[in-house]
Amino acid sequence: MAKIDICYIISHGFAARMVMQTDLLGTLVEEGKKVALIAPDKEDKNLKSYCIKTGVELFEFNPDLSFWDDQYHNARKYFLEDIKANPALWEKHLHTTKFNKAKNPWRHIRPRLLMLCYYLCKMMPGLRTWYKKREERYLENIEAQSLLDLINPELIVSTYPVNFSEAMLLKAAKLKGIKTVIHLLSWDNISCKGHFPQLADEYIAWGPIMQKELKDYYNIPDEKIHVCGVPHFDLHIESRENSKPEIHLKKLGLQAGKPYLFFGMSSPRFASKEIDIVEWLAVEIGKDTFGKDMQLVVRPHPQNVQGSMADSSWLPRLKAMHNERVAVDYPQLVKSKMPWSMQEQDMTRLSHLLAGCSISLNSGSTLSIDALMCGVPVIITSFDGDYQLPYWQSSKRLIDYNHLNKFTSLGGASVVHSFNELAIVLKKYILNPDFNLSNRKLTIEQECANFTDPATEKIVDSFLSFFISKKIVHEQN
Repeated sequence: MAKIDICYIISHGFAARMVMQTDLLGTLVEEGKKVALIAPDKEDKNLKSYCIKTGVELFEFNPDLSFWDDQYHNARKYFLEDIKANPALWEKHLHTTKFNKAKNPWRHIRPRLLMLCYYLCKMMPGLRTWYKKREERYLENIEAQSLLDLINPELIVSTYPVNFSEAMLLKAAKLKGIKTVIHLLSWDNISCKGHFPQLADEYIAWGPIMQKELKDYYNIPDEKIHVCGVPHFDLHIESRENSKPEIHLKKLGLQAGKPYLFFGMSSPRFASKEIDIVEWLAVEIGKDTFGKDMQLVVRPHPQNVQGSMADSSWLPRLKAMHNERVAVDYPQLVKSKMPWSMQEQDMTRLSHLLAGCSISLNSGSTLSIDALMCGVPVIITSFDGDYQLPYWQSSKRLIDYNHLNKFTSLGGASVVHSFNELAIVLKKYILNPDFNLSNRKLTIEQECANFTDPATEKIVDSFLSFFISKKIVHEQN
């Protein structure tokens, strides 16, 4: 088989969105590079059609994980992280001890035993070093090495390195002397997902915040970090300048020429009473609280409707709120072994609906940055309706996660803590759409590097520079 220049590893639907939405891989092909894609499901309709269209070769890597693989994956954070100092990781531990509904007794015993390991590592740091060495051997996978022999890539790119399939491929690349790049799919991967099992030679960062995190967490030198922005947000730049929500609003049964709020929901696992806030908004829309023409579009998260974190009781409640001024825009998912695989047209529709709204609301998801890139104000609903939940069950905890804490500290999103605050801030943005505009732009500059320049071109240029530098090194040798 002819040598592949660049091989991307895609194990998550959000990563597919990143490389496909503004045709990053297709652009690399147009630049004369032979490109391949490794995914957990080569029959995924979205990936398959895109690869055929762009001339990208598609391969499958989806190794079976044993019982012991599952135990190992759950143990990592206790050996490698100071989980009590990391709100996101500590919340995961508390969820499995205090709020765990699993019937299997081992699911309750395991986190408590692992907590003892955590304390032992605090007392004996050598245990952490021992664990890292064992992990290096654990990642050596013959299937991954054989696949790279078949593809024969010059460059391997991981988008979600905490995924063990991706880590195994990165390890195989390292053993074979293949240059590696980490191009992260989301803003929370460094601070909330735990230690990357395998590092890379080069890194593509969203913006200055991600650049600093790579330096702080992994001591990566500046010359190895390429700050390029976010490729899938390039679509938002186009939507911001020429939003076309009308056709989508009509399909949802809403009035195309009238203003609307957009609420991007989170999983019930993270915001268990968010449905109450959405229902309150729907009622207030009907009362003309935010103007006689204001409408509401509710966008459920994929985890609202499928998977272990879904809550089926939300579905009839979402259906019941639909009327001539309130609509629910369900994500269009692809049946796939790859989680959160979304249809390409769904991504475009989401961008246009965001860009056309008056105000975007969510409880602390990536949609906050999506909306700011679309040029619209963002409100984060950091409360639980009329309920007073314990902190570690409350949506209030989300803005204390490291990535969200950095985001909200920049002031680009308005955080509200009650229905009354929500109503006040909504009216403030409705009266003055430019309210908070300077902080909104500052937030984008820090998170995404730039508000106006497309990221896809910068990333392509970075890849081309990798090949130029490699050629120079080869000629010098």
